[in-house]
Amino acid sequence: MNTLKFAALGDVRKPGFSVPEAAGRLVRFAYLEKRLMFFCAAHMVGVCDRDLKVYLGRLQYQAASRADALRGRLRELRTPKIKIDGVPDPALEILADEAMHAGNDLEVATILHWLHAGLEGAYRGYRGTTNPLADAPTCDLLDSFASSLRPAVERLEACLAEVGPQAPGSSAADLLGPYLSAAGGWGGAHPRSELPPRQRSIEPFRIRRQPGRDGSCPRVWDYVKPAMEEVEAHLTYMMGIRFSEINVAEGLSLVLCETPGMPWEFYFDVSRHLWDEVRHSLMGEAAIESTFGSRDAIPMRDYESVYCMEATPLEQYATLGLEIEGGQMKYPVGKRGEWEFCRDAARHALMTTFQDYDWADEVLHVNLAKRRLSEWFPDGAEQLSGLAAQGKARRSEVKARQQPVVLARVVSPALLHDPGMDGGSTLRPVSRT
Repeated sequence: MNTLKFAALGDVRKPGFSVPEAAGRLVRFAYLEKRLMFFCAAHMVGVCDRDLKVYLGRLQYQAASRADALRGRLRELRTPKIKIDGVPDPALEILADEAMHAGNDLEVATILHWLHAGLEGAYRGYRGTTNPLADAPTCDLLDSFASSLRPAVERLEACLAEVGPQAPGSSAADLLGPYLSAAGGWGGAHPRSELPPRQRSIEPFRIRRQPGRDGSCPRVWDYVKPAMEEVEAHLTYMMGIRFSEINVAEGLSLVLCETPGMPWEFYFDVSRHLWDEVRHSLMGEAAIESTFGSRDAIPMRDYESVYCMEATPLEQYATLGLEIEGGQMKYPVGKRGEWEFCRDAARHALMTTFQDYDWADEVLHVNLAKRRLSEWFPDGAEQLSGLAAQGKARRSEVKARQQPVVLARVVSPALLHDPGMDGGSTLRPVSRT
């Protein structure tokens, strides 16, 4: 039973870090993870490649989750909240500010890889030095982080290998390495070089108000909504709505990145909401590919994106959380009705699963929005409701700027039986006109 000695923790006899030494490193890691969350969310709007865009949506929530876990551990290590919320090192702040100014998809992917690989190495180094018995909760956290960091590093390496070698001097290490050296490395324990001046971050980064698109999917302004009795047409419409929720996710990027001074819990909740909207867009994409054979079979609608880019973050979040998603809690129809339609009328197994989880997510989002919006409006629900109603009216005005299209005229599906559902038939188009 020697393999189980000391609960199989390993070398428990090395002194490792003191609590202040451990906290000093972890507060830097938590800060970098938080800034990685903002980096991913901000650039999700501007990157053009659809697959990179949605991956950024996933990575930003993974970074937020790691930051949240580290913040929790720091509280256990006697770390004051003001220190957890602060900037642990001016050089790290400039490093993160410089990273935000990535200029294109390739540079975003390059910096993403560098940050993920650096954090993975820093966690491995910490894990190898700290006492695994005294600091067991941190070790368990860092072990769990590997499940998200290692795959991200490998996937990003593969993406960059497809592109080929970069121009000399353009790597993330070239651009950001001097600031990391001035910070004493990821954990701050290495010798420090002189802090270089800011280069690209002299002016603050601003998210561009023109979301990037790669042309892989056709786009229209809006769809005509078919009656639910037109089962095939309505199911096609629902798939398009799910697919187009990337517009909402990009809008939430603005809420996350352009609402300064909020407590961490606000950012963590919005980060989750953002990832859920990306997931919903991917649900639409998966359903379209499964049903039609290609994600370009149904065009993405644009008007929601225009509204999100024009609205203030506060108005947009109030409109989304209270008016749109809140309105979807009503029954009949609402999110429950959409799920029942996919299950009973369309009999589409995959969309039934997706709508089931979409419904659960929307219930969560309404509650998150109510809680977080109350922090913006501590004195009056009436004022908050008024802003949400105003936003809904503005969204309707944007929607009315152009005529919607009838999706049935874009895609003419042939129906096949879906063996995933018992009895009945469902959309399984095999050709497009």
